[in-house]
Amino acid sequence: MRTIFVIIFLSAGLFSIAQINPTKDTNKYADPQNMDVVYTAEAKCTIGEDMMYKTIYAGIKYSDEAKKANIKDEVLISFDVNFDNKLQDFTIVHGVGYGIDEQIIAVIKTLTFEAAVMNGIKVRQNVMLTIPIRTYPEM
Repeated sequence: MRTIFVIIFLSAGLFSIAQINPTKDTNKYADPQNMDVVYTAEAKCTIGEDMMYKTIYAGIKYSDEAKKANIKDEVLISFDVNFDNKLQDFTIVHGVGYGIDEQIIAVIKTLTFEAAVMNGIKVRQNVMLTIPIRTYPEM
């Protein structure tokens, strides 16, 4: 019986040590999904942000319907850059329709990205891109 008590006591002690909160801010971890993740380098497009957006816009072919719709909106796309620099799990969080969202994803898939680095190790990171879209009939 004493052995069982010692095992339970030691297990509880080890579990409480594993849950040490490194901060004194009691509100910081109120959300169970809030985690401290510090990246040494964020995932990024290898050609640079400016060229990435230029490439995306160059790859969009607006239909006549899209031009007539006078779109003044943004496309919000989420995807993961894996540790091996491959892109996956594309999701259109907010789209504008008219086939524009799918064209943007097709262009992004042709771009090369560098993986994020955390503690010297390449890791997967989610990237959210906002692409403003403006159309008008005279385009």
